[in-house]
Amino acid sequence: MQKTKTTRRGFLRASAGLIGGGWLAANWPGIAAAAEAAASARDAGAEFSHLDPLDAADLEAMAALIIPDDDSPGAREAGVIYFMDTALGSIFAAQAAGLAAGLADLNAKVVALDAGAKRFAGLDSARQIELLRREESSPIFGGVRFMTLCGFLAMPSYGGNRNHVGWDLIGFDHRHAWQPPFGYYDAKAAGNGDTDV
Repeated sequence: MQKTKTTRRGFLRASAGLIGGGWLAANWPGIAAAAEAAASARDAGAEFSHLDPLDAADLEAMAALIIPDDDSPGAREAGVIYFMDTALGSIFAAQAAGLAAGLADLNAKVVALDAGAKRFAGLDSARQIELLRREESSPIFGGVRFMTLCGFLAMPSYGGNRNHVGWDLIGFDHRHAWQPPFGYYDAKAAGNGDTDV
């Protein structure tokens, strides 16, 4: 069990690093606004603002495979679908049409894989995993993975990361305020010796 937790933690840390500080800095106000609206919707149990309920079920099923719940909560428990819903109406609005087209294409493949299923969310988990493995390099999978990570690691007040489950998984200390030194890199700057690292 501990091995799985470490693997997931490592995956999330590595993926979060790929997001790119420059992009986040340039787009942070939009991301923050989308996330704050998402938190309000999630906490109120509101209907989706921008997603069709069937599309939301497909996206949530994909997110739950990207960050599954095993020995710790996953994307579904963190409520990342509410972050996605709000972000697709704001900061990721330009990607909404492409996402809808990608979902339609994915669901066409669902029918080819299992004639009894009409949507991705209707497949059993083994078939969902099989289909997503084929789609790992597709734009829809990349987009959903990115939004899943954003929603999983966002401030809870901004949507997703319900009850700090994302932060707890990566070991982020979510105190209200911090006092220097913050880490090994500035410990000496607090007057405890030389500032060279």
